[in-house]
Amino acid sequence: LVIGDVHGCVDELCMLLKGVDFSPGDLVLFLGDLTAKGPDSVAVVRLARQIGALGVRGNHDFEVIKWIEALRKCPSKPTKLDASEHTRIAAKLVSQDAAWLKSCPWYIHSPDLEMYFVHAGFVPWVPPRQQNPRLMMNMRSILTDKTVLTTYPSPAGDIGGNLLAEYDREASWARLWKGPEIVVYGHDAQRGLQLFEKAVGIDTACVYGGRLTCMVLPEKKLVSVPAKRAYTGWERRGRRRKTKLFRAPGDQRWRTIGEMLEDEWKGP
Repeated sequence: LVIGDVHGCVDELCMLLKGVDFSPGDLVLFLGDLTAKGPDSVAVVRLARQIGALGVRGNHDFEVIKWIEALRKCPSKPTKLDASEHTRIAAKLVSQDAAWLKSCPWYIHSPDLEMYFVHAGFVPWVPPRQQNPRLMMNMRSILTDKTVLTTYPSPAGDIGGNLLAEYDREASWARLWKGPEIVVYGHDAQRGLQLFEKAVGIDTACVYGGRLTCMVLPEKKLVSVPAKRAYTGWERRGRRRKTKLFRAPGDQRWRTIGEMLEDEWKGP
């Protein structure tokens, strides 16, 4: 069971585990960013450790880990006035939960499933063991001149002479990943659900009022639950976010699953 970005949405995580009939002994793998932005990051990390889950390191988890180390060296408690959210989360994690979070690697490879699991992505022409950890946690786009971005092409679409529309699927790094292994990743909430032949992105913006999505393996079945509400970001400015689907041109592999996820969204 592979779960996308939870961002502290513990209620939705419990709903999702219940929805897939999770039972003790089932293997759960989190795609990073268990923490920050949502209502209870500490509870999410605690639950992940208690169920014996695996996880890869997300960019927000990385910030929390940095503060865990900083507070260990200088153990004064942060105040609400001078502490970032990451600092406050780090200060509240008990030692066992902090150790679990720190144990999360940059990526996980399953030879049996012929899959990689990573938070943000891989540079397609670089072998996994030679990937830059910061890019594995932060990358989103690759332009036609092979420039790797941790953001999206500008609204004007003109970055380095590359004419690309904002949030365009054609700028996603995953379009260039040719395998042979499938990569399952999160991080890219703006683009939503992304279904390519050899890469699947399942950050469907739960913390922004979208959905929390998981992939059940080995069937590659996608299951999602709606967010109880928007906790941060886009949705405080308007209505709840609809999960978007991006599918490679002519790719029918994920057609039924993708259209099911779009059809079942009934937000206001």
